[in-house]
Amino acid sequence: MKLDKIYEQAQAEDKIVAVVKFPYQKPEVVTIGKGLSPIQEVVNGNIDVVYLPDIEDIHGFCNDEGLLIGMEPNFYRPEWKDAIMGPAVFFSSGADGSSESLSREQIKTITDYLNANSVKNYGEFYTNVKTDFAFYKPKAVPEM
Repeated sequence: MKLDKIYEQAQAEDKIVAVVKFPYQKPEVVTIGKGLSPIQEVVNGNIDVVYLPDIEDIHGFCNDEGLLIGMEPNFYRPEWKDAIMGPAVFFSSGADGSSESLSREQIKTITDYLNANSVKNYGEFYTNVKTDFAFYKPKAVPEM
């Protein structure tokens, strides 16, 4: 769906424009309901906040127990030598810390970051974690 349609849908249905990233898949721009329940549905359980290095105006949520319950690896945060497990959803950070619709510029920022740091497969993930990211190189991100 084109971005214009997504923004129109969000406004018409009183929803928020967000980016969702599932393990081994490309990030997707979606509309999501406001509040805790829609976020919990996306991440399949209790939530934990996800921050990204050097991206202060965007925050996300993942499953609080993703690693413990065996969710698949999703994307790396190589600057912090870790990875997020299971689905994640990202929003714009409001002035009061609330989750708001992402702007077009923020959508490009977050999708570029996720595409560059996406986990390709479990073997790659295991190698990067085992070697403390010594050989990790972000993937090239094509210009949008």
